[in-house]
Amino acid sequence: MTERREIAGLTCADWNPEATGPTVLALHGLTNTSEVWRALASSRPDTRVIAPDLPGRGGSLTTKAGPGLAGHAAEVVRVADECGLDDVILVGHSMGGYLAPLVAAKLAGRVRALVLLDGGVLPEPRWTTRRPIVRALWTLWTRPLSRTFPDASTFVDQVEGRALALRPDLRPRLEQWAAYLLDETGRPRVDLPRLIDDAVDTLAGRPTLPLLAELGVPVHVILAEHDGDDSARPFISDRGLAIGRDQLPRLTAERIAANHVTMLFHPAAGKAIAGREPRP
Repeated sequence: MTERREIAGLTCADWNPEATGPTVLALHGLTNTSEVWRALASSRPDTRVIAPDLPGRGGSLTTKAGPGLAGHAAEVVRVADECGLDDVILVGHSMGGYLAPLVAAKLAGRVRALVLLDGGVLPEPRWTTRRPIVRALWTLWTRPLSRTFPDASTFVDQVEGRALALRPDLRPRLEQWAAYLLDETGRPRVDLPRLIDDAVDTLAGRPTLPLLAELGVPVHVILAEHDGDDSARPFISDRGLAIGRDQLPRLTAERIAANHVTMLFHPAAGKAIAGREPRP
């Protein structure tokens, strides 16, 4: 069962709401919406999955929030409070993986575990991670999101096509993402200035992983072998992972055969969640 409704001012997908046990609170990436978690929710029919459209995206396009990851975290905590969640598995992809530690720090004892997909651990430091460079690159990369598209298929061709080169079977899923992201005129429902500011805070701000040092809950990172397509280097390298382990020694990790987009359909996240749930 799927329901999309407003919770604490954010439009949220609420999958499997009658399920018992811990609830997955799923946080999407910079240019995405709650819709990217449909595959995960379908793979876990016995687990409730709540996924907000974060401020400036999708149904929460006009939601006002404080700046950066801290602003997002405050809104996500309000969702958890309104839903009365006291046994939470936080799952985050990309930006959502860097946001999740801030949310966990605020929810504290209400968090059972974190599962982070290409997030939490920062890319290894290089010139492209400097604040002005991140801003310039993301200003360039997000230009397509200012266009109007005739349909979801065209959006996938022009924006996400490279990620699907080796996985054409996933095209209907990405068209579903795009159909939700686009408004009735075919324009992506994203606040571009907010998105670019979020990219700078995520990739060039303070690491968020150390916030989990005092929390004591399991933290598992799933890393894709490739970034935006299957010919690219990984978004997070082994060196970046080593730095992350220095920040949080109890961190566990695995690398999967997928790219930064197709990893959202890989069974690894569902298996990691299953390992954090109580046995019947």
